[in-house]
Order: sequence, then C-alpha cells, then structure tokens
Amino acid sequence: MGTGAASAAAGPRYDVPRGFTRCSHALAWHGFFKWASERRTSCRAVARYMRAYAAHASGPSMPRNVAGYRCRIRYWRDEDGDIYASRHVCRHGSVTIRFYGMV
Repeated sequence: MGTGAASAAAGPRYDVPRGFTRCSHALAWHGFFKWASERRTSCRAVARYMRAYAAHASGPSMPRNVAGYRCRIRYWRDEDGDIYASRHVCRHGSVTIRFYGMV
C-alpha cells in the first residue's frame, strides 16, 4: 500500500510540532482520521480538508493530491505486514495540515 513502512515496535507518535496548533475536534471518516494539527490555517479548515480527503480515500492506497494539497504519507505495519496506522502531512503553499489514520 505504499512506501515508508516501519515496524510496529516503532509505532506512531501523535505529536504536535512546534509552530502547529492541535485541532482536537477535527475528525473524518467515522473517526478513522484524527489527531490533526495545522500551521497557517484554522482548525475549521482542517476539519473541512479532512472530510474532503476522506471522500477521496477509497481503494488500495491513500490519495496524495486532494484539493490542491500534496500529501506525504507514512505507514506503520504490524507483524503480519498489515497497515494499522498512517500519518499524513499535506501542504498547499505555506499551509500545512497533519493528521493520522488509525485502524
């Protein structure tokens, strides 16, 4: 399902980097996408973007281009090689939106 696989032992860390604002109420896809943060936008815009992203997230891989944003995605896999979490870093100009997907 993509590159950037890591072992389950080095699981995802739900951090908010310096210069970002946590958007604790931003959720999408029935809570699959969560733990969002933003830089140079608003949490309301983050929630809207995550819903737009979720509308494009079907099939075997996650989208890398949605609504003018280009996304980098990191995946975490369990011992069986199945993806159990992902971190999405989506940028459009100076705006950055970060969020996680978790099964």
